[in-house]
Amino acid sequence: MKNTIDAKYYDGQSSVSLQATVTFNDTINEFHLQIVGGISFVWQLKNVQFERYGHILELRNTNYSDAILKIDDKYFSDKLYSAMKKNKNIDIHTQLLNLGLSKITVIAFCLLGLITLAYFYVLPPIAEKSATLLPESFDNEIGNLFMDAFLSENNIDTTKTKHLKQFAAELDLKNRKPLRFTVVKSKEVNAFALPNGQIVVFSAILENMESFEELVALLGHEASHVNYRHSIKMLCRNLAGYMTVSLIFSDVNGVMTILADNAQQLHSLSYSRSFEQEADEQGLEILMNNNVDPNGMVKLFEQLEKESEIYIPKIISSHPLAKERKDNMQKIISETVYEIKPNDKLNSIFEYIKN
Repeated sequence: MKNTIDAKYYDGQSSVSLQATVTFNDTINEFHLQIVGGISFVWQLKNVQFERYGHILELRNTNYSDAILKIDDKYFSDKLYSAMKKNKNIDIHTQLLNLGLSKITVIAFCLLGLITLAYFYVLPPIAEKSATLLPESFDNEIGNLFMDAFLSENNIDTTKTKHLKQFAAELDLKNRKPLRFTVVKSKEVNAFALPNGQIVVFSAILENMESFEELVALLGHEASHVNYRHSIKMLCRNLAGYMTVSLIFSDVNGVMTILADNAQQLHSLSYSRSFEQEADEQGLEILMNNNVDPNGMVKLFEQLEKESEIYIPKIISSHPLAKERKDNMQKIISETVYEIKPNDKLNSIFEYIKN
């Protein structure tokens, strides 16, 4: 192709365009520019960058970044685009512009879909694993922040709290940090664990229990949440975007601020299915290790299921799939060899807690 076409040339020094004649020779891949006034240039195709808007071209030379050459001719535009494509001199931006609106729209929706999938299915697990980068001191700080606010709005049952501490002291809960126990006066059937080792039990759930094995199961389950840092991992997961960006840029203070601002979520935190299963299975192991009837875990779920016939207790709503989890416990128990030993002391303390 050898074509000569009129064009407008901007030298980058003035906003006024200069008339130019452009000849492109695709044999040697050169542009010859003849500017009105006798000035001429030679541009090599390999140095040319361009943007195409319909059949209007804007050409730039990487050696003369301020200069712009504008050409308005459909035939020349098509031929030049083909020549540059043949020489693999088309950038991604230009290729996209030449796809057409429909194809660009499809690509945009595909990219949006990929970003959405990444946000919900890739970022959360990454952020969850990033919790291992946070020191245990963060767990204590976050738990303390929540507990201070929680206690200002709820009444502690000091007598039951004292007995619950005595009850827990008789157990090996496999805890890796000190655990603290508090009974709160409430008609709400609930219990939760905080990352600082604080386990809060609501009085209503204690009233529903019929045996000390159920209480051991509850404490074993909640202690497992603490032992495996489930609260912090779920906070990181729920705040995946913020957490990932902060950790990438090593903004430890930013991480702490994000967690502190969202500490109020700890009370109603919904653990993932895998975390619940881990807490159930580790809690069941705690029952067996303490020679307590592991069916206490099954009885706990049965009591919660009975309660759900009236309303859905929070311990179930924030710990989904209760029946499936109970079935899993029964399966593990049926396949495991364990020994049960009477424990009059635990039973006696349990009676004090119930009264």
